Amino acid sequence: MTTPLLQVTDLKRHYRQRRQSLFVPPRVTRALDGVTLSLQAGQSLGIVGESGSGKSTLAKLVMALDQPTSGTVEILGRNVHALSARELQRARRDFQMVFQDPYASLDPRQDIEQIVTEPLHTSGASDDALRAQAIEALHAVGLQEADLDKYPHEFSGGQRQRIAIARALISRPKLIVADEPVSALDVSVQAQVLNLIRQLQVEHGISFMLISHDLAVVHHVCDQIAVLYRGKVVEYAPTDQLFADPQHPYTRQLLAAAPLL
Repeated sequence: MTTPLLQVTDLKRHYRQRRQSLFVPPRVTRALDGVTLSLQAGQSLGIVGESGSGKSTLAKLVMALDQPTSGTVEILGRNVHALSARELQRARRDFQMVFQDPYASLDPRQDIEQIVTEPLHTSGASDDALRAQAIEALHAVGLQEADLDKYPHEFSGGQRQRIAIARALISRPKLIVADEPVSALDVSVQAQVLNLIRQLQVEHGISFMLISHDLAVVHHVCDQIAVLYRGKVVEYAPTDQLFADPQHPYTRQLLAAAPLL
């Protein structure tokens, strides 16, 4: 049986709140409470739920930006939370992240070449080799070589998100985790970025874990969808099946609220 690209097993992340009294035990917030899901190479998975459902917590755990209370995250068969710092640094070339806010995720003091080549700064590659790879990454997202010498403030929100995607692409990852990648963009730009993600899936074979509060967004690009509610997966199905025959009341509620892109 083929090893999944991503395997999340019984993943939990509980946060203990500050004690309010010596006589009252501290409250525990169960941000994630036993999530299990998997993703095969070349496919993409949508993670959908309202604010507070655990979506961003899941993204941080998959990216090894936080430690789970229990459970495992395996990428290409490796438990990412069991790796040493040096091993994790090397492993990160296989999985990258695109953040929600294209205005906050790009350092305004760096030019685009510095930003896009950031994942390769410890690779030992020459400056010329890094620039060549940055040009290739920009071309893949519809931008030009001349853009390398510009700064983030010179670009629109949609262009900035393309730059963030180019930064994620440059290490040729197997998986990109995209946390609400279009929610900060105008509706007219959202479809363009989603079409780009779909194009990258087809042309480069990259898998995406696409996180959104909006089912219409993940319907556009994902092969399967997991619906999160209060830290648990309440529905997990192929995209067409979930849209045609949603089983959980919360999924039906999300579908009723989903606009068409």
